[in-house]
Amino acid sequence: MKQINLPFKRKTIIFWLLAASFLIPAFVVWLVFFSNRNFLDQKVFSAIAPYISESRTRLMLAISFLGNHKFLIPANVFLIALFLILRNKWEAIRVTVIALGSLSVMTLLKNLFRRHRPNHPLVENITNFSFPSGHAFMSIAFYGLLIWWAATHIKNNWQRRIVIIFLFFLILLIGFSRIYLRVHYASDVIVGFCIGFICLIVSLTILEILHEKSAAAGKL
Repeated sequence: MKQINLPFKRKTIIFWLLAASFLIPAFVVWLVFFSNRNFLDQKVFSAIAPYISESRTRLMLAISFLGNHKFLIPANVFLIALFLILRNKWEAIRVTVIALGSLSVMTLLKNLFRRHRPNHPLVENITNFSFPSGHAFMSIAFYGLLIWWAATHIKNNWQRRIVIIFLFFLILLIGFSRIYLRVHYASDVIVGFCIGFICLIVSLTILEILHEKSAAAGKL
């Protein structure tokens, strides 16, 4: 599959997004874990509270499921199998490495910070730690990879924009659903997005370098 080089403007945007993705988690860690302040998280909960209803909760549960491991694991396996059937081993490797790498980093961070979940959640039987949000983290890994594919392989401008915008807002909705359901603080979700984005970009960059070297050596 032919790769399309990213234009300079897009690379500049990615650079500034990466810079923000490093700075924001650092600020949140200082605010929440060192200064012991969570007033911003509580304000977000207070702003959402008047809009909670049974119908909206059902909708948020459905959206949240799209970032759940019960959906993402089969989705990743499907993509890997699809690429193997199409005899595109490199894309199958790309999906596998990003999925497993993101899961490993997320698990490590959760056990490092060990932040407890918010009180009075709208979802029961969630026992693991809260920071960062796994749904936000893994949504960036999976849907962010789909955005990268759209950005580099869809040539039609309108089709590319529609796909990217749809996936972008889906990621945001999944993150918001976790806050609405009170299973994550807003800071959990924001940091999940940031660290997930860093992992995705670093993984894609390393994999592209390895891909080019393998192609040059005639291995692919």
